[in-house]
Amino acid sequence: MKLGTFEIGGRKRLGAFEGDWAVDLSASYCAFLAAKGAPEPEARADAELPNEMVQFISQNEISLPAARKAIDFVREKNFQIPGCVYPLSQITFRASHRPPKIICTGVNYEDYRKLIGIQYSPVPLVFLKSPSCVIGHEETIFLPQGYGVFYHEWEFSCVIAQKCKMVPKEKVNAVIFGYTILNDITARSLEATNREFQPWGKNIDTFAPMGPWIVTPDAMPKDLYRLKTLRRRNGKLECASNTSNMRLGFGEIIEFVSNFWTLEPGDVVTTATPPAGPFEPGDVIEAEIEGIGVLRNSVIGVAVDRKYAELIQLKDLV
Repeated sequence: MKLGTFEIGGRKRLGAFEGDWAVDLSASYCAFLAAKGAPEPEARADAELPNEMVQFISQNEISLPAARKAIDFVREKNFQIPGCVYPLSQITFRASHRPPKIICTGVNYEDYRKLIGIQYSPVPLVFLKSPSCVIGHEETIFLPQGYGVFYHEWEFSCVIAQKCKMVPKEKVNAVIFGYTILNDITARSLEATNREFQPWGKNIDTFAPMGPWIVTPDAMPKDLYRLKTLRRRNGKLECASNTSNMRLGFGEIIEFVSNFWTLEPGDVVTTATPPAGPFEPGDVIEAEIEGIGVLRNSVIGVAVDRKYAELIQLKDLV
């Protein structure tokens, strides 16, 4: 299944996406229960299939089977159930959820590591990105003007299914709810000026586009480490890579992280970016990962106070 959040009529809905359709899962499950003659279908639907992703993930042993029943029901009705199913052209995509934590990994693709000349690390290079940065598919990235060059770092990511700690790599698949794309948008000039500025340059509002949805493991290709990954700007392909270039997989990264940090339902863990590149206001950037789809965002510049760039003598990377 492809699961996410969309908005229509001013209201956010937990949805499943299939072909040209967005399915309101809560409404569809309620309609399914009513058609089966279940008592109090609305109350049961609210309890078994919540309209909020983190809660849905937290009780996925109940909510996932309910979602599958809802989708099967709308398929039987040929996606023609008013108030339950909408054409993609009528909806607005939103981020699937606001993760409790976003755990990013750095320098994990060998093609990128060799390109930028960073030394091999014996452990995963992880850092946190603020959940307040998250936006969804087709939402807008705002770049603060006067702060140099910005990079588009597109990353194959997973969403954690349950609270866990000390997870051995052989058992990591059991704690993964699904897979998505996260763009670790980076103020590259800030990062290059002083490594201590990295949290500033990675946590600016809108700097974590995520989506377009979460794909459950059963709907992904069998080999996660041979997936094509593409980066485009304004429709032009700027980089093609493959997850086979990753040195560490989800098993090694989550095993390492969970030794020190408790993971929670809805947390996002990334696997770092293939070779990244710059973009600027006016662009439309796309990240594509085989098995997931395309995450697309437009970019505009916004005016901010430039005195801080002057104070730190911002490094010019142009």
